[in-house]
Amino acid sequence: MNCRNRIRWILVLIGLGLIVRLAYVLFVERGDPLSGDGIYYHEAANLLADGLGFTEPYRYLHGGGQEALFVADPTSLAATANTALPVGHIEPTAGHPPLWVLVLGAFSFLGFTSVTAHQLVGVLTGTVGVAAVAWAGHQYGRSLGLRHVGTVAAGVTAVHAGFWLNDGLVMSESLVVPVTAVLLGVAVRTGRSPVTRNVLLLGLVGGLAALTRAELVLALPVLALPILLWRDESGPVVSNAARLRRYVAVGLVAATVMVPWVARNLIVFEEPVWLSNGTGILVAQTNCDATYYGDKQGSWRFECALPQPLGPDGRAADESVRDVEYRQRGLDYLGDHRARFVTHVVPKRVGRYWGVYAPINQLRADILVEGRSFRLSVLGLVQFALIAALALVGGRVVRRRRGPLLLLVALPVVGTLVAAFTMGTTRYRVPAEVALVLLASVGVAAGRHSTSDPPPIPDPATLGA
Repeated sequence: MNCRNRIRWILVLIGLGLIVRLAYVLFVERGDPLSGDGIYYHEAANLLADGLGFTEPYRYLHGGGQEALFVADPTSLAATANTALPVGHIEPTAGHPPLWVLVLGAFSFLGFTSVTAHQLVGVLTGTVGVAAVAWAGHQYGRSLGLRHVGTVAAGVTAVHAGFWLNDGLVMSESLVVPVTAVLLGVAVRTGRSPVTRNVLLLGLVGGLAALTRAELVLALPVLALPILLWRDESGPVVSNAARLRRYVAVGLVAATVMVPWVARNLIVFEEPVWLSNGTGILVAQTNCDATYYGDKQGSWRFECALPQPLGPDGRAADESVRDVEYRQRGLDYLGDHRARFVTHVVPKRVGRYWGVYAPINQLRADILVEGRSFRLSVLGLVQFALIAALALVGGRVVRRRRGPLLLLVALPVVGTLVAAFTMGTTRYRVPAEVALVLLASVGVAAGRHSTSDPPPIPDPATLGA
């Protein structure tokens, strides 16, 4: 297949991805209410477009009634300063990193404020994700001497329900797919040619990735390692000091991208806030009796964060103060149950993350929390199992060809560690799945090459694994 034909095929597959996502939104999700974080993103984007900045949407729309939204018996809630908040209460939020809210908010500013409109933004973003994964696959394939990795990656991304299910739910994972793919592609490209332009681009995309999903900032130091470890044999010899300067430059550029958001958080909140205020409540909701025992092990429970914390004077506290209190609650519980945490909780969190512990239970939890279709979630789980199996094959191919395996292993490892210390859930696996799709595509693409082909000349930008 020549280059022109590959481009045609990729365009066809991008079109297929658009059709699949449109069909899903128009025939499955259209008219259904949003749930969970989808509500947050949708409402926060509309408030942003209305000129209210990043305003906490639940308290603005429901006032003190927001505590009762997710509990079976609202009468069980004690009256506090939190429950007395009026509808229209305005307070700043950093419950999630801002980039997805900004994207949705841009469309809201243009008048596209309905749930369906934001679902269609998810469709467009997910379709861009197909193109981005194809591009990343092409970059990775070049480092291995394989021609069809991008085409295969586009096909898998177009039909994988683990990706497009999020588009109709208005989840940030719609944006996570293209951002992660571009991050991986730029990392490969930078390792192959660590010129200033590529180094700066890696830092830029790394900063944007962190503003989409905070834990992606943990992967950036690993994804930038090729700048230190790989040697560009096609150019002049670069000193260790020069490579170290390039490596540090990636971090500085990423930090510069994040500075406006971090500065805003440090100004508007009482307690220091960096990328998000979501860690504390997550720690509280994942470290309690319900998540250490019973069928919620390794997962989370909303009621574990109730009652919402108050300020020292008994008044309603801002999001950062609540987050500190939430974190302490969860850590206190963990400290009292260390053995259970190590022997039961962590393995089950990781098992849920990878879909091997209580997978049906997890999919049913996804229905309650996110409003996912159960049958389509099962399809996504089956597809993920096939992708994971092919990724193992692809990993062997990368090792045999002395390719940059570290880059595609980084996100699954970071995701696993984050799940171990927070919780395991299906959609949090999306960044890792992007990397697995690329590895799986390597396995498929390698099968198209004759085993009698001579071994490729290693790319200068490869890292032996």
